[in-house]
Amino acid sequence: MRNVNLKIAELRKQKQIGQQELAKVLGVTYQTISKWETGVTMPDILLLPAIAEYFEVTVDQVLGLQPLSMQQYKQRNTDDRDSWSENTDKLFQNRKNFWNQDYLQFLIDKVWKIVKPIKVIDFWCGDGYLGKQLLELLPKGSSYTGVDHAYFIEKARTTFEGATIPSSFVESNIYEFRTVEQYDLAICQCCLRHLNKPKAAMYTMVESVKKGGLVVCVEVNREFENDGTYLDGMDYDELCTNFDYHPLWRTELEKEGRDYAIGMRAPFYMEQLGLHDIDVRMNDKVMFTSVSDPNYEQKAKSFIEINGYDQERGIAESESMIDFFMNRGIKRAEAEKLVMMQTKIAHHFTKEEKKSFLKVHGLMITYGTK
Repeated sequence: MRNVNLKIAELRKQKQIGQQELAKVLGVTYQTISKWETGVTMPDILLLPAIAEYFEVTVDQVLGLQPLSMQQYKQRNTDDRDSWSENTDKLFQNRKNFWNQDYLQFLIDKVWKIVKPIKVIDFWCGDGYLGKQLLELLPKGSSYTGVDHAYFIEKARTTFEGATIPSSFVESNIYEFRTVEQYDLAICQCCLRHLNKPKAAMYTMVESVKKGGLVVCVEVNREFENDGTYLDGMDYDELCTNFDYHPLWRTELEKEGRDYAIGMRAPFYMEQLGLHDIDVRMNDKVMFTSVSDPNYEQKAKSFIEINGYDQERGIAESESMIDFFMNRGIKRAEAEKLVMMQTKIAHHFTKEEKKSFLKVHGLMITYGTK
């Protein structure tokens, strides 16, 4: 271990408790506490989380690998697409579960009333899956431009390979994108939720469309999303109430600008940016997978991988996750509950008996005219 310098004595004094009291809490002798504090012995690795929980610190802070003072906030920088690449391919795999084709066609025909060929620009296009879906449903002669990081542009080109749909791709940061060409429809899907300046990104979208053009933002509201999972054989109430994300969401909004409720705020931002005829729809897609589904194995495997239920977390991985949540204002005991719930769900899917499951993403479709 690098530079281990146990802080138990310091933590104990800050809490104003004696060795005897701490020993009673941890189920050891006060002599054991004394040996830890004088460096004669080290606590058993299995005791470290209990010590950290009691003092409301991280294990790294107990070991002296992090200062006991308030940790500096760790930026996620999800704006930076350089940090995404192959590590987040599962997120784009999940987007294949977002749409019913008939509802997308309904939006095009009946809601947006698109009856002639249009030029579409797709911001944070990812692998281009949504763009290809759109172009297959839009009037013949429509064209597509995808904007994203180089890694995703290559994936989008692969998606459009062999397609007869006119397509082009631009490597650009969404904030910095500028175009002389004006488009009829600017769209983004599950993009604004990851951005530190979502309104600035929406401004870019507005600037890219011609007068009379349409701006469409497809986004989640995290409240809906977090209550949208049901696993047969598990307590739904426990799934919904096991963990309160609000302190994390508030901290990220305050520290970074990353907005958990962007799906709710999008129409107000559109109004502020001068759009008119603004309206909001809910996507009708619900992903239900029954054990009787002939493709159950493949769908269950995909669901498990996308949600990270296939990961066996050891002590180090669990502690890293707990540390992340504590850095965002979550108490250690609450963070541990979340880790335990994810482990419970992972075990739920490893049982021999198959279980049906359901997922509602609750996508909000906000659109307005320039």
